Amino acid sequence: MKKIALLISVFISITAFSQTKVVNHHNLIKSQDKPKLKQGEQFFEVDLKTITVKVSKGKELDTEYKVKRINKLGYIDITVPDGESFEKFIQNLEKDESIELIEYASIGEYIDFFPNDPNRYLQWHLPVINMPQAWDVTTGSSSVVVGVLDSGVDWEHTELGVGNDSYQNIFLNNGEDAWATVDDPTTGNGTDDDSNGFIDDWKGWNYVTNTNDTRTTNYHGTFIAGIISAKPHNSTGISGIAGGINNTGVRILPYCVGITGPLSSILDDAIIDAVDNGADVIQLSLSVSSSTAIDDAILYATNNGVVVVCASGNNYSSSVSYPASNPNVLAVGAIGTDGMRASFSNYGTNLDLVAPGVDIYSLDLNNGYRTESGTSFAAPQVSAVIALLLSVDPYLDYSEIVEIICATTNQKLGGYTYSTTTGKPHGTWNEHMGYGVLDAYGAVQALICPTKNFVNQTVTTNTTVNGCNVNVQDVNVQNNSKLTIDAQNDATINGFFEVQIGSELEIR
Repeated sequence: MKKIALLISVFISITAFSQTKVVNHHNLIKSQDKPKLKQGEQFFEVDLKTITVKVSKGKELDTEYKVKRINKLGYIDITVPDGESFEKFIQNLEKDESIELIEYASIGEYIDFFPNDPNRYLQWHLPVINMPQAWDVTTGSSSVVVGVLDSGVDWEHTELGVGNDSYQNIFLNNGEDAWATVDDPTTGNGTDDDSNGFIDDWKGWNYVTNTNDTRTTNYHGTFIAGIISAKPHNSTGISGIAGGINNTGVRILPYCVGITGPLSSILDDAIIDAVDNGADVIQLSLSVSSSTAIDDAILYATNNGVVVVCASGNNYSSSVSYPASNPNVLAVGAIGTDGMRASFSNYGTNLDLVAPGVDIYSLDLNNGYRTESGTSFAAPQVSAVIALLLSVDPYLDYSEIVEIICATTNQKLGGYTYSTTTGKPHGTWNEHMGYGVLDAYGAVQALICPTKNFVNQTVTTNTTVNGCNVNVQDVNVQNNSKLTIDAQNDATINGFFEVQIGSELEIR
């Protein structure tokens, strides 16, 4: 009887909130009088202070509502009035004919995992993804910007900001006057010089405090920024993947989207702002409940050529968390030092690739360092390698970047079997590893020495195939013709290959 009563209670709770305008009402469940949003196997606390709405075309929002934020895609975050029942406020919004969509906002979680060996100071992930070889090609260009949407970034850390050297790997907004004191956000001129809605946002923006100071009490975003662009070869600390060498590398554009956990009502706005402020890559190591507003913001990024990368989640689950599960996001899982999928790393249909995510060593607050584990710390390795690709060729488009990252992975680690899979166009795939382990050198090498594929061909006239690398597969040479393979680097013959009597094959 107790089980039946509980089910009835949950049903009543959902019914009370279920209306056609509320797009995620079906995920709402009350727990100890606090509503939760169920997303797969995760539960997120509902943000009882914020509701996201979208106004019908040709309509205007009633001025009685207190607006927190409006973004260019038409989503409006409004404040639930003090003293008013959250449920009653939703019901009143339902009756407002000017509103076409209502969406619960959630308080999400940053995707990290407490390490079991906090004293292990070793960047083992760098050789695994072949960084030393990749650095022979590029160490990162200051023209490339990675938006880190997280718990904030400590831009005072000497590995990121101005230390004992003359440069910093933090993005400086040229549309704003520089602060009078480089590390004091209160010394701006108090003016929104670039008219983007943010005053003195010279080094990013803190959406939680609504200020230009992205330094917070949570290490998470700083740790991620260090993986991407901590200064290498500066006689201290660690080497970021794209941090340059004794000069400015890839620059970090920091946004605080929540301190103890990400706020879904902020995330969509931050994605849009990162795109508009020049981010080439957007790095997310978080999960929240699914959101139409966030989906549209991700699509806005994609349509503007910005690649969004997100950690797959640490729920020991066979499904990838959101927003990594969005089809326009590169979802990144984690492997351990043994090359196997880390036990906590979410996997499944939406997984794109993996990178090292156990015992990762990076930056802590107050010029410190620490070791952590989680898919949170695998994903920024992918963002950093994308930044390296753009450092080599800034004209790469979105589809080219995704193809290179997914098609050049290492499939030798862990002993997994990969196979051709419907809906996975970039190569063979495995549900635990995606397309395989990130390979930084393989990715940049694909730019400077691309592979020419000569596949499923019948050669009946003299033919020459030129390329840096040439891959020949399933080819029949006949009719007394000659096939010449002229490869500057490597020539590989796979699958079926036949040269009939009277015909020739030459490999130069």
